[in-house]
Amino acid sequence: MYNFQVGSLVVNGQLVLFFSFWFGGWLTLRYRLRNRQNKKMILSVVANAFLLWLLIWKASYFLFHPHEVIFQPMSLLYFDGGERGKWAASLVAIAYSGYVFWKRNMSLGLWLDSGAWFMFAGWMLYHILLLLMGTSPSIYVFLLAGLFLACWVWYREKRQEGGAHG
Repeated sequence: MYNFQVGSLVVNGQLVLFFSFWFGGWLTLRYRLRNRQNKKMILSVVANAFLLWLLIWKASYFLFHPHEVIFQPMSLLYFDGGERGKWAASLVAIAYSGYVFWKRNMSLGLWLDSGAWFMFAGWMLYHILLLLMGTSPSIYVFLLAGLFLACWVWYREKRQEGGAHG
């Protein structure tokens, strides 16, 4: 799909995009949770959920195409589960993070808030990079940026009124 060549090394561009998604979300959460006691635990859950997502997405090729993997095991290195694999991995990562928050008696509001900010920031960075690579429709990225800006302004106003935590 997207490949970058650095010297003699060919880097999978899709993995670079996914890692940038995680990094953008992680940085946003790190800034957002800067005054919380449980910041390290939440960031750790985010990192573990992303690694779990990556593992399941990549290994889901075996789930959806077991015949090919059994007869050509090296195909796991080159192929992934596609859209269905992304959805399956996302469901598992959400379930994992929800379970960890529930197990540690953390509030549902904090889980939803952290997840929303992580997804929003990661999604923005992912699509900005797609735009820079010339593969994403620019109107989509600009609409997403406008939505992010509107939510940020709404959150800032709510926080000044004392109606939002963080």
